[in-house]
Amino acid sequence: MKVLGLDVGDVRIGLAVAEEEQGFAFGRGWLVREGNQRDQERIVALAREEGVQRIVIGLPLHSDGGEGKQAVKVRAFAKELERSGIPLEFVDERFTTYLAVQRLAHLPKSKREEKGRRDEAAAIAILETYLGLG
Repeated sequence: MKVLGLDVGDVRIGLAVAEEEQGFAFGRGWLVREGNQRDQERIVALAREEGVQRIVIGLPLHSDGGEGKQAVKVRAFAKELERSGIPLEFVDERFTTYLAVQRLAHLPKSKREEKGRRDEAAAIAILETYLGLG
């Protein structure tokens, strides 16, 4: 089964895809936010193009597991995305940070600081957490 991972931020959405059976996640870059409806259309189009059967979204939770303003925004975004008919799940983002940083460790400092690469690495980490690789 093919899975699409999303790191939903206020400015960008990081994208990654994984073949669940193979256990590897591959970055697909990021989208600059253009508004929820347009963003959702682009994500659904990518999911259909990639043959995705499930979407996994990182949910930013507090250390106690509670939800803040950003988690509420992500859930609202996901609720609309669910209307596409593609099943959707959440992964606790607290556990993806270390993986995202490790993925970027080999890059020069200037590249590590590039926002888009962090979004993509976070989406990969979200998928790897979901697949149990993290």
